[in-house]
Amino acid sequence: MKNKLPELILNQSAMFLDFDGTLVDLQPTPDAVVVTEQLRNLLTTLDSKTNHALAIISGRSIESLDKLLRLPLLLMGGSHGMQFRKVPFGDIVIHPDVTPLPDKLMSQCKAFCENNQLLWEAKPLSSAIHYRNNPKLEIKIDEYLDTLVHQYSGVNIQRGKYIRELKPKGVNKASALEFFMQNHHFTHKTPWYFGDDTTDEDAFSWVKQHNGIAVKVGEGETIADYHLQSPQDVFSFLSSSLYCEE
Repeated sequence: MKNKLPELILNQSAMFLDFDGTLVDLQPTPDAVVVTEQLRNLLTTLDSKTNHALAIISGRSIESLDKLLRLPLLLMGGSHGMQFRKVPFGDIVIHPDVTPLPDKLMSQCKAFCENNQLLWEAKPLSSAIHYRNNPKLEIKIDEYLDTLVHQYSGVNIQRGKYIRELKPKGVNKASALEFFMQNHHFTHKTPWYFGDDTTDEDAFSWVKQHNGIAVKVGEGETIADYHLQSPQDVFSFLSSSLYCEE
């Protein structure tokens, strides 16, 4: 991977930014994340400078992102591409290929977490198990989720950093990029994607196939061509881009 990124010309770029681990540091629990006013101001300015060709692409639900960011003007792809906000201040819409998880499956995940002192998160379209505070249980979690996937058709496991998530098959973060690139604000611009986790690899692949720039944040194997070390480096790079317009 290359540590020196190409010049980012905002009015020629379509910006896609993961949230946890990319814009903000990872925390022990999802609710512990803190968003600074400096980050809010930067995202608002980038949205304007790109002529609204900017979207937050996250495994979080849009409801969760809105609670933290408080920027309803931003376009978003939430829940790994299963949710969208297509226009500023618009309603949240669901990807047409998504079917909600069965209630019984959600209940089974909840009970498993309660019995093993794990944090369970019921998202609008998926079921997440957080185990950052108990990483030794990773094998046990994977084995349990494998049994559930064999019981329910149309469900797969999304693996991330100290999180496992059951979600409907067929939709991922690349689906969100494909959706937004059809928007007239994004069309004919160079896609950039910044992400830190294995959940971002589908998006990296899509961006590279469309002659874009894939930027891995932090450590780990990746197909991305470029690298930044931390969310602080992402903030610095994006801030510096405000002075690189043609």
